[in-house]
This record gives sequence, C-alpha cells and structure tokens, in this order.
Amino acid sequence: MSTAIARHPLAHAPPEHHLDFLQRFTAKERERVVKPASLSAEEHARNRKQLRVVRFVKPKYSVETKINVTGIFRKWTRYCTDNRIGDWKATIQNLARETTMDFFLFVCGNYKVKSWGTSEEYMRQFQQLYTTVTGRYMDRNDSKEVYKYHHNVLVPRFGLRAPNVDGKPVLNVDSLRVILTFNIAYDASTFALERHRIQLAGCYQILCYTGARPAELVDGQRKNPKDGSIEELFGSKVVQSTDGEKELDGATDEASHQLAELLAQETTKRGRPKALCYEDIFMMIVRHPATGNSVPVMAIKFINHKGADNKPKPTIFFFTPTRKLIFCPIMVLIALALHDHAFDAQSLTNASRVFETKVWGPTQSTPLRWKESMLKVPVFRRVHGTTLSADEAMLYSKLNYDMGRQSLDSGHEKPWTPRFARRGAANAVNGDAPDTVRDQMMRHDPRFATFYSAYLNEIARFDIQNAFLEEEKQNELFRMFAHVSLTRDPRAVRDMVPDEVWANTPPDPEILVLEEKRATLKQGRYRIDGHEDEEDIRKLTNEIRTKRAERERRIVKGYREYYFYHRPTWDVEAQARGEVEEEYEEPAIDLVVPERARLAEIFCCQPRSWTEEEISQHRIEAIDLMVALCDKKETGKNSRTRLRAQVGQFIKQESPELCASSEPEPGVSPWGPAQIIGAGQA
Repeated sequence: MSTAIARHPLAHAPPEHHLDFLQRFTAKERERVVKPASLSAEEHARNRKQLRVVRFVKPKYSVETKINVTGIFRKWTRYCTDNRIGDWKATIQNLARETTMDFFLFVCGNYKVKSWGTSEEYMRQFQQLYTTVTGRYMDRNDSKEVYKYHHNVLVPRFGLRAPNVDGKPVLNVDSLRVILTFNIAYDASTFALERHRIQLAGCYQILCYTGARPAELVDGQRKNPKDGSIEELFGSKVVQSTDGEKELDGATDEASHQLAELLAQETTKRGRPKALCYEDIFMMIVRHPATGNSVPVMAIKFINHKGADNKPKPTIFFFTPTRKLIFCPIMVLIALALHDHAFDAQSLTNASRVFETKVWGPTQSTPLRWKESMLKVPVFRRVHGTTLSADEAMLYSKLNYDMGRQSLDSGHEKPWTPRFARRGAANAVNGDAPDTVRDQMMRHDPRFATFYSAYLNEIARFDIQNAFLEEEKQNELFRMFAHVSLTRDPRAVRDMVPDEVWANTPPDPEILVLEEKRATLKQGRYRIDGHEDEEDIRKLTNEIRTKRAERERRIVKGYREYYFYHRPTWDVEAQARGEVEEEYEEPAIDLVVPERARLAEIFCCQPRSWTEEEISQHRIEAIDLMVALCDKKETGKNSRTRLRAQVGQFIKQESPELCASSEPEPGVSPWGPAQIIGAGQA
C-alpha cells in the first residue's frame, strides 16, 4: 500500500464529483421555501378589522397535550349527556363552580382513577379545555375551591392513594449487565426476527447511558382520536366573539378568505419519524490523542425530547468503545447500519472494513457518512410478520412490554420500565458532574429543580451511621442497597404459578354470571351463526374472555408478590429445621441459532485477561455475528403448559386419559432450577 501523503484536499475525490455537487446544489435550490408575498395596505386594513373581533389567541399546545385535552373533552360530553345538563359548549361557557366539583365526582366514580395524582392531572387538563373553548382562564378562586373539594371529599371517598407510593426504582451497571445477558443468552421467548433482540440491547444501553426518554429512540406518539374532537377544539387558532364568527363566515372575496385562513389551524409535518434516525447519529473514526491509534466513536443528537415542539433543547452525547463488549452501543449501531447497508462508502460491508479505516492527512477524524436515502430512516424499526419495516420506527409499547417481560423472567421483583433507566442515569451523574451538566443531560430547567422532586433516588446513598460513628464506611453495601438488583432472585420467572394454584382456584362469580347469561341465550346450541341473539352472545363471549385474562394476570402478579414476600421466611424456617441449602448452579447457555450462541459466548464469558488486540478481534467478530443474526429467527422451545383448571359447570373438562398422557414435565427457569415451594411444604 502506498504511503504517499496527499497534500491537495481533492486528491482522492472522484473525477466527476463537481457534476454531483452541481446536481445536489440545483436540487436544494428548487426545494427552498418561498416566502409568502407581503400584504398590501388594503389587506393590512382588512386584517386589522378581522383581528378586532379576536377575543383570545389559543396557546400553542403540543400534539400530546391536544390528545390529552380531547380525552377530558370526551369525559365532559359524557357527563353532560348522562346527567341531562344540556349542551356541553353552552355549559362550559357558563361554567359554575358546583358544576366543576360535580364533574370530578363523576370522573372519579365512573373511570379508573386510583391515585390523586391522576385526578389532579385531569383537573389541569380540564382547565386547558376550559381555556380552549371559552377563551378565558378559569377563575383562580374557583380553582382553589375545586382543589380543596378534591382533597377533602374525593380523595377519602374513593380511597385515592398518593402518587409514587411504590417507590422510584433505579438501575445501575449490575442491573444493565443482568438484562443484557438475559436478552442475548437466556431469553427463551422468540421474536419474528432476531434483529429485534439486537435493537433491544441497543435501546437498553442508550437509555442507561443518556437518560433519554424512550420516545426519543422509538415511536411513542399516540394516534389522534377519530371522532373529530381535535378539529372541533383546535381547528382555529383564536377564540372570537359571536359577531366576529359571523363576519368571518360572511367573507366571500378571495382576499378576505385568505386572511381568514391565517387564523385557521395548520398542520405541520416533520418530514421524518419522531424517533432516532440515522441523521441523528454521527459515526466517525478519530485519532486517539494519547496513543495515536484510530478508534471508532459515535455521537447521538437527541432532538425529540419532551416539549421539543415549543422549547427545543437538542443535546449531543458521545460514546466510546467499552472494554466489556456486552456494554458497547457502538457495536450495536454499527451492526444495525451494516445490516441496513446504510454506510455511504460502498466498501464498508463488514466490521473489518469499518475498523480498518484510518484517519488520513492532518485531520483528527474521518466521519463515516450515511446514504442520503437512509438519513430519515429510524434505526430501531418494527417488524411486520417476518419482514422488517423500511421506515416505521419500533413502537414504544413493544419496547416497554419486552423490557418488563425480560426483567421479570430474569428474576427481578417488579417489571422494569424505561423510566428506571432514566433515573439510573440521572443518579449516576448526580454528584459526579456539576448540576448544570446533569440538568442539560436530563433536559431539565434548573429553575424548577425537577431532578430532586422526580428523579432523586429515594434511598440515601451514604453510610450516615458510620460517618457519625467515625468508622469505616460500608460503601460496597450501600452501592448494592440503592438499586433494583438487591431483591433479585434468578430462580423466579414471570409466570411461576404452580399447577396446584390453577387447579384449586375458585371460579370468579362475575364470570359465572356472564356464562350463565350466555348459556341461557344459546339455549344449548353450539353454533350461533344466524342466532337471533348472536350479537349479545358474541359480546358476552368477548367480555368473558377479557375478564378471564385479567384474572389470570392478577393471579400471576399476585403469586409473584406472594413468593417474593414469603420466600425469605421459608428459607429462615428451613435453616431453623436444620435443612441443607441447595447449591445454585448457573444455567447453561442452550441456544439453537449458532450465531446467537457464539455471540452469547463472547459477551457473557469475556475474561478480564484479554489484551487490546484480542478485544478488537472479538469486537469485529461480534459485530459480524449480530449482522448475521438480524435475519435469523430462534425456534420456539417446548414451554411448560400449565393446568389452569376453571371450576364451573359450563367449563369443558378433558378426559382423565388425555390429561394423564399429556401432562408435561416441570419446566426449569432459564436462570436455573426454580425453587417453587408451596406454603405447606415450607
């Protein structure tokens, strides 16, 4: 290879690059937004005349706020209809304090409100609805009286609990290691494509390293209601007097019509999904200032934070290669980019080519550009069937469900949410960096001290006892106390209800009543097509199915809580009886897809003795394995089917011979033999 130094900046440029530049420049010139034409003196006069009748300019709400307001709007219209109060708009325009109080009594009694934090949020949304419709802010004295009525009457009447009574769990590096290891090595659940597993690892890492909200990575947008309520409430930017509305409705000439459109709500589009896209990621090779070696680094610019529509606070985070490969987000992003063929350089087809790239010339970095067609494509995308979507971001609901499921299956007491990671990042930075850096990372306004009210770990991370006694502080113990891994039991799984519980669970009286109604309507007939009560029968069937699924979820959740509460007592009593502790063995990695098995071996069995060269070689191998794994699918394993016997005269029972022949062997947790002990056995 030639080592000659190119002193001219265009030495390596293609011969026809100037034509490519001119073509791109011409295309951008055509895309320039044309500024609207200025108004004439007559048009300005007509505009002033129209603005004279404008009583109130509506606040600029975000899309999420508008959806929230339409939610309380539907509750308000139902309240007016059910209680025969009258037209909803006339009622809110002449709103009385007693009507507001009675409305929230209706809301707490007819909707699923468990915390007074939820009811207070409804009250704030109702104030926004009132302002949007009437063009006035709610009277401050009336608002205070409504809040006092809420605290003194509604909270005790409905037993509303205080918010955040369940604590504020926080993740740390040990928690991240557990879920990353479980995700790649022990998760027995299957995905439509194994790329989703790689995407989950990337999401977990970035959430913990940046404190970003999940909607900055994946699609967290809710759909607009289909009843036209958004158009009804926010179709106009202003609230006008009655005479002004008639005047605008009577505008017939084209100029007046154009001026009226200035006051109409316009739809703005982003031109890209509201999620992490390739244009937000800056991948590059830099020259290390100490060693002079070329190393890959990555920067991510987060722009879709909460409130970005009105107060944008773009924040850039840099990432460097980690020595522990399982923690490296750069590897995940490079693997996804290689799988998407997103690099602009055609020679970057595998991990070796990426890591062999050097920094040439007097520059300090060589950016790895993306193809222009990939700039607005989400990095973490959803899967339809067995096909990866070309431009649809992964749904927040999918990320939240998989994170909760994997955390429970890996033995944690409570399901995780992305907020656990955000709290973990904030508490990791707190004290280690200035408050200004922490607030910048969290996108918080320093004036409101949001971190201390919403994100500060409720566990005091300091050995105050030994500090007072002037003795050696137990820092390692307090590091363990402050995070969710303290109560983890790797033998526990998400659904660990014994068969004896399902077999002896009494029937639900509500379900029995519904089944009796259905049996009466069916009149002994099995098929209901063409039945005179077919619609009612199908409605009852759906309601029975929903209630049965809800009850099963409550049993699964309740037994897990029962196990985690009573298992320590069972262990104490067993020790008192002189029983011998059963040795816990780490589970073996048993995977079908060879790429995933090898990847799990590299990530989970990395020794501390690896040299930098060995780490680099395994880093390249791991990226190539992830690229190959993206198109694979793990085969389903035979999971233990539980005998969920439903006691009731309308439940069909299998024959004893069939039940005896089809009873499966007891299953084993992916983290080792689960010690499921019944109360009598303890």
